[in-house]
Amino acid sequence: MPKRAVAAFVTTCLALALLFSFKTPASSASALSLPGKVAIAPGGSTTPTAPSTAPAKGSGTFTGAVVQDPFGQVQVQVTLTGGKITGVTALQLPSQGRSGFISQSVAPILQGEAISAQSASIDSISGATYTSEAYAQSLQSALDQARA
Repeated sequence: MPKRAVAAFVTTCLALALLFSFKTPASSASALSLPGKVAIAPGGSTTPTAPSTAPAKGSGTFTGAVVQDPFGQVQVQVTLTGGKITGVTALQLPSQGRSGFISQSVAPILQGEAISAQSASIDSISGATYTSEAYAQSLQSALDQARA
């Protein structure tokens, strides 16, 4: 087999592997409406960060625990209506410097992920991995309160 054919085959396989591993946030429209505001770090993670749990069968507003990430504190409040997540509000996010800018940019994306997933099993946002993970932990804490 000629070297060009082997190189073309390897390149095609790598391109397909990259294409199939690419995953966008559930609320990509939100990401598109924030041009230049979402920082993407090389090697960022897009894997789920928290175990999946179904919300309680009921209604109310529940506040999650304050979770410390390396850049600040994260705390969310979840609103359940008829057992479904109808709203998630970030009460605290890292607010200093670049971390604050990134946190404010990804907050609507994380909110959309939580409402779409109907659980704390949300994808991390590349470039805001620590905040994404802390957001999921605080959300899980609020959902645990709703079940108690």
